[in-house]
Amino acid sequence: MNAPNPQGPPAVRSIVGLSAASFGALGGCLTLPGTLLPVLVERFGIRLFEAGSMLALQQVGYLLSVIAARSVIERFGMRAALSGALFTSAVGFGGFGMATGWVSGAIMMLVAGLGFGVMEVATNTLLITAGGERRLNMLNFAHLFFGVGSFAAPPIVAPAVAAGLSWRLTFFVAAGLLAAVALGWSRVRIDTPPSDASVAGSGTPWRVRSAQLFALVLGVYVGVELGIGGWLTKYMVSVRSTTLPYAGNVLSLYWLGLAAGRLLLSVLAHRVREQALLLWLAITSTAMVCGALAAASPWMSGLCFAGTGIAFSGIFPVVVALGGRYHAHDAAGVTSVMTAGAALGGILIPWTMSAIADTLGLVVGMALYAGLCGVMALLAAGLHAVLPAEPVARRWA
Repeated sequence: MNAPNPQGPPAVRSIVGLSAASFGALGGCLTLPGTLLPVLVERFGIRLFEAGSMLALQQVGYLLSVIAARSVIERFGMRAALSGALFTSAVGFGGFGMATGWVSGAIMMLVAGLGFGVMEVATNTLLITAGGERRLNMLNFAHLFFGVGSFAAPPIVAPAVAAGLSWRLTFFVAAGLLAAVALGWSRVRIDTPPSDASVAGSGTPWRVRSAQLFALVLGVYVGVELGIGGWLTKYMVSVRSTTLPYAGNVLSLYWLGLAAGRLLLSVLAHRVREQALLLWLAITSTAMVCGALAAASPWMSGLCFAGTGIAFSGIFPVVVALGGRYHAHDAAGVTSVMTAGAALGGILIPWTMSAIADTLGLVVGMALYAGLCGVMALLAAGLHAVLPAEPVARRWA
């Protein structure tokens, strides 16, 4: 089977390719500070709280820029917003490579986050408007590379730094890659298609509320996805009594499942209605997380966590595609709202889980994620019930 839109016009092919490169760079760059955190703590001579605060400022910058993204796109245009956002993140990562302490490092992480937020809103908006009937396939294909970047960066960077490569050089390389993608966006002609005139009742109350529901689903999803990714190795070592390498392999399988699922859905997603696909993915992810926690053996638990990654794979692209379908009159606005919800969930839910795990234990903390998956499934069922039915998208020639 072919990748999304292999026969499309050159501009669309360039948009898909650069979107994939943008999400790949985002995935790799977001894992880079965490991968090198032990080295950064030692070289900067800082406490763990200071290190955590330094990394948290990237998420703060991301959230602030997501909120402002719609205004930035409307004022400067899509091409300038995308190239400017990635150049901003390149400055942040290049500046971090020259940082001398956690304060200067935190400022540079904030700058990098400011670029990433606008980039994600603009890229998703562009894929929605350029994708037409195949927008879900294009979203899945582009977001697949976030998983590829997240999966590939740690095993490349960590051994290289351990072998003597300067940690600063890795941030300079990341800055160069971001700048190269930014240059690519600056050279693409982007003609945003007009809004879909067939979308009726865009101002009705249920449509206004649906944007908040989409944001809520993404907030729960991103919080659980990042939370499991952050605590999985600790859970496997402390609760399942595995070795650290074994736990690391389980984590790799989790992220690999995310990437593999998106690759599959990038080809097949147009065969299923988006509401139904979201519901089945949410139900499956709930079952997989529960199975991982209840499994009798470490290998079965790891297998279920890999299945969780596969089930999680399509949730973000499907919700973004739904938002674009039912708010085609304001794709940038609804994408900004949904991404802001995702950012808030990514900040608040893992923090809440850490507080629960610290007081009630890691098993109870991980059970929170299973419960939130159930909440996500209920929200998906509600959206499936109230959203108007749409025909399955046609295959492109």
